[in-house]
Order: sequence, then C-alpha cells, then structure tokens
Amino acid sequence: MGHLKMVQVELEEASRNLAELIARAASGEEIVIAQAGKAMARLISMGETEPESSKGEVEEILKEENEGDNSLMEEMLSAYEEEIH
Repeated sequence: MGHLKMVQVELEEASRNLAELIARAASGEEIVIAQAGKAMARLISMGETEPESSKGEVEEILKEENEGDNSLMEEMLSAYEEEIH
C-alpha cells in the first residue's frame, strides 16, 4: 500500500486528534508529528511498519527526545490509553 499523501501536525494538535490521525494513517496517509516544527515521529499504516514497540520503549524514546520534560509525553500516552479503552 502506498501513501496517499503526507501531512505534518504539531504534537499538541496530534494529542487532541489522535484517533482521527490514526484512522487517516490506516487509510494510507503518512502523518508526521512535529514539535516546534521539528519532525519527531510518523504514523503510517500497520501494513508498512516493523513490529510494534512496547509502551516502555515508546516512553523511553519520548523521554530522550523531550530531555526530561515529560508533560507532553504523559498527555499523549493518556490520550492514547483513553482511545483504546
């Protein structure tokens, strides 16, 4: 499956619209998540990814990227957990 298009969104917007962004990625769109304009991560269809990382691995990566400021990471993980339950 090829990507339909790519769009970049800021992390705060992504945390507010996570379910919508996941649905768009599942449809083939590539979603790049940025912080202060710097690309940090991307959402793509599972058909094109490597095996899932554990929640702990994701947390560790986000902690390293945010240099100790975990407030946005905690907000994103909380929003994710609310969406899957």
